[in-house]
Amino acid sequence: MSNIGSLIAEQTKQTEEFKARKTAEREELSEMTDTAIGNITQEPEAYLHYLDVQADNPGFSVSNVLLAMQQYPEVTVFNSVKGWNAQGRSVIGGETGIKVRVSENYIKNGRTHRGYKVGRVFDITQTTGNRTVSKTVLADNTPQMQLALRALLYKSPVKVNPVSVSPFKDGAFDAFYDPQRQIIDVSEVLTDSQTFAALAREIFRAKVHDHGKYTGYTREETELDAISASYMLCRSFGVSCKKPDATKLGILYEGMEPQDARGILDSIQGIFREMQGAVQNEITPQQEQKRAYNQPAR
Repeated sequence: MSNIGSLIAEQTKQTEEFKARKTAEREELSEMTDTAIGNITQEPEAYLHYLDVQADNPGFSVSNVLLAMQQYPEVTVFNSVKGWNAQGRSVIGGETGIKVRVSENYIKNGRTHRGYKVGRVFDITQTTGNRTVSKTVLADNTPQMQLALRALLYKSPVKVNPVSVSPFKDGAFDAFYDPQRQIIDVSEVLTDSQTFAALAREIFRAKVHDHGKYTGYTREETELDAISASYMLCRSFGVSCKKPDATKLGILYEGMEPQDARGILDSIQGIFREMQGAVQNEITPQQEQKRAYNQPAR
């Protein structure tokens, strides 16, 4: 006699248990993300640490950077197994990975939807290999820095105007986005590094203003966000830049729901990543870009 009934029942049970485990994992990640958001939007030191980790891992989302920080507080640079292998490193046996969200497409009712699954990444301290992970460092008065500055000029949504007078409005000594004229004035007497940091900060403001579409724009409202994006961009390319003053962090995020706070962080990360990608593409030789493109995705 066929035992098909028992086999179907067992299969159904396993499927339901699998769904329950996945649901529990997703809920766990959501709770960790909300906890991390609460920490970094209320504690200045935690916020500054977040900026460092996000800057050092520009290809990862806010959510995954927060998850990495929450599970592995000493996290620095992290990647997937495949990503580390592509860089000539391998994960040390026995190391426990950090849970992150990995995008994936799935089909439901004949339509393709975008969701995510739970994946794992590893901090560089959990890996070994002869090759070290290097990053491009921009220095003043070099061809690469000139290319980087050119990339920022291309990414500016408004005209950038060189000026010799200083200080500008509101006591800014280096650059100033004027929302009425929709122009960024930048001092001609700055070093390359100072120009890089100042341009990034004011380009952020111009992007938020969005040619006047965001009618609630004020310079004061964007102060911490703009400086944060500029700081991350500078750090990602080894450009000297002062850390933001995050002492008013708690006031800015007071009473805000986690999803709303994350929306702000996503916006900052998005503009930072856009500028970072533009600079990286400009200064990376075409043959290196081709090799990177052909490597396994992380």
